[in-house]
Amino acid sequence: MPYTTNADLPKAVRGKLSDHQQTVFRNVFNSMMGEDGMTESRAFAGAWSKAKDSSVKKMEIQGQILKADDSQRMVWGWASVISENGIPVVDTQGDVIKSDTLMKAATEFMLSARITKEMHMGGKVGEFVHSLPLTNEIAQALGITSDKEGWIVACKVYDNAVWDKVKSGELKAFSIGGKAKREKIK
Repeated sequence: MPYTTNADLPKAVRGKLSDHQQTVFRNVFNSMMGEDGMTESRAFAGAWSKAKDSSVKKMEIQGQILKADDSQRMVWGWASVISENGIPVVDTQGDVIKSDTLMKAATEFMLSARITKEMHMGGKVGEFVHSLPLTNEIAQALGITSDKEGWIVACKVYDNAVWDKVKSGELKAFSIGGKAKREKIK
């Protein structure tokens, strides 16, 4: 059964993990339970293992859907904006993402995790088919002028109910999950 909030987690999990680790546990458990043939005990073990790895922080890169094409069932937008007008953007976790870190994350995501789930849960409802990490260096090399630096993506939506939510505006952003090591900026 999926857990909606950390308060829904078993008492043993809440009592032994920090708030952040509980969120990691919940997200991993819910994701694993969405896989075909997954048992609750395997999902629990996998989620526990990920949550206990304290050197890795769950991060979600979130950006707005800016264009939708009904005939292709495609949505485009910024998955992440890391700077605007040369000023670093602080993300929803209070972090600043460097351009080299964004490049590595975008590459790894497109190589290994392009599937789309609805709100990080359940099975595949689509997949990311286009990706352009647009750093200042890449923009300059391509002759592109932009006041933003970040990651542009396009997603093909297969699921009818999810597409209806995109068209209605209920789903209006991308949220790309991943892992990152936090470093203090001195």
